[in-house]
Amino acid sequence: MDIHYRDLLFSNYQKTHVHHLDSEDTRPKLEWFNRYVRLNYLPYFRGYALSDIRVLEIGCNKGFLMAALASLGFRRLTGIDLSPDDIQVAKGLVPEAELLCTDAESHLEQKKATYDFVILKAVLEHVSKEKVIPFLMKVRNALKEDGMIIIDVPNMDWLMAQHERYMDFTHEVGFTRESLAQVMRNVFRDVQVVKGRAVVESRKVEFLRPFVLRSMNWMFRIMGEGSSDLWWDCRSIIAVARK
Repeated sequence: MDIHYRDLLFSNYQKTHVHHLDSEDTRPKLEWFNRYVRLNYLPYFRGYALSDIRVLEIGCNKGFLMAALASLGFRRLTGIDLSPDDIQVAKGLVPEAELLCTDAESHLEQKKATYDFVILKAVLEHVSKEKVIPFLMKVRNALKEDGMIIIDVPNMDWLMAQHERYMDFTHEVGFTRESLAQVMRNVFRDVQVVKGRAVVESRKVEFLRPFVLRSMNWMFRIMGEGSSDLWWDCRSIIAVARK
């Protein structure tokens, strides 16, 4: 019997991949996501009553991002993922959320004009190239009028981008700020792409980081060929747009 590699890998994603990357202790991950969400996502929710808006996270994994949102006052949360093991963990972390082990495309087709926000963190790189724009069109259709999408993907200009691209066999494509914006402009309006802000481990690192980055940027300027214009200093890039 033929089994598609993606079906096999995603059905065992927790056991054969994530389990070998993450610690069993969820506290550091929860803390990291709490800080990351406040730095990178919360500004886009200003002006909204957080308890009222409907938010869908596609590829919610173990629910760390959703738990961070819940801690901020979000109450109408829905998360979907292909990994049944991850969904079970997420239900323990965010019991108040609606959590479904289902295919994103079929879910979106049933939820026309339903959500105020849709979030995809570390998801779009798992979608094959020819399906990226059709998939985003389905996301757009699931948004309410003037609804917003937040897409967070690994940055292929980052210094360690090669590892990021190939660390997971289910990664299908990589993005820079230019290619991500190009794709988004064909589906959404008011597109902006920004650097993901890093969660810094300590105050000492936070103090030293700007000096190190400035020194390295001068090195890239000397190298020339436009290398100093690359977003080599951020692991992720975030696109935000409206329906």
